[in-house]
Amino acid sequence: MCGLDVIFNMLLIRFWGVPGAALGTALATAVICLAKLWAVCFRSPCLRINQKEPCPYRRDILSRMVTIGLPMGFEHIAICGAMILSTRIIAPLGTVAMAANSIAVTAESICYMPGYGIANAATTLVGQSIGAGKKTLAKSFSNLATLLGCVIMTLAGILMYFICPGIFRMLTPDLQVQTLASLALRIELFAEPFYAASIVASGALRGAGDSLIPCLLNLASIWGVRLTVSVALVGRWGLPGVWFAMCLELCVRGILLVYRQQRFRW
Repeated sequence: MCGLDVIFNMLLIRFWGVPGAALGTALATAVICLAKLWAVCFRSPCLRINQKEPCPYRRDILSRMVTIGLPMGFEHIAICGAMILSTRIIAPLGTVAMAANSIAVTAESICYMPGYGIANAATTLVGQSIGAGKKTLAKSFSNLATLLGCVIMTLAGILMYFICPGIFRMLTPDLQVQTLASLALRIELFAEPFYAASIVASGALRGAGDSLIPCLLNLASIWGVRLTVSVALVGRWGLPGVWFAMCLELCVRGILLVYRQQRFRW
């Protein structure tokens, strides 16, 4: 998808600017969505549609899907709302702060994307282990994945701490934006081990069917800590204050989710 996104954006931005970028991303998403549907419905030996196989309505399965999926959907909506409010908090600081925040978020994603990959693996492995009745193995997978995520994201954070000025020079020629983005991101990078723990522990718990409690912990942390502290510090410290609030919140979130992971009855 990333490759298609780049290609479509290169083609369409020249003619339509920002709307062209949005259209390019939408087209890339649509193409990948159709490709995945085709692979699942017609190519997968296990999941493809087979008209000879019955597909009875199972209320218990549907109820289980809703029980697990609904909190996750609500969590994503609430997190998006929190991100919008964060932007609203930063906006009065001016265009330099807005630009610095944007590119700092982009650079930060390089650090946390491996964590989400490990979290997806943890969800799958924990779910398979529990389905096979191997709860001890599920807990081992959960702990090992969390440790692996912490190590990888910590190393990524250390590397990013030193190379982020070079990345920002590629993203913008504005020296003020580069300097402010580097300062903000370096504050948040101290929380990468905790961020990794929160991402992977949450994924492992979802694999065990526990989606409601991680959802509530995530929301309490983001809305109760990050936004509150951001509002308190933005007037005095500006953008670095907002990113300090983010750093503090990620530490709190990591501790809460690891505590839940260790207390969970596997």
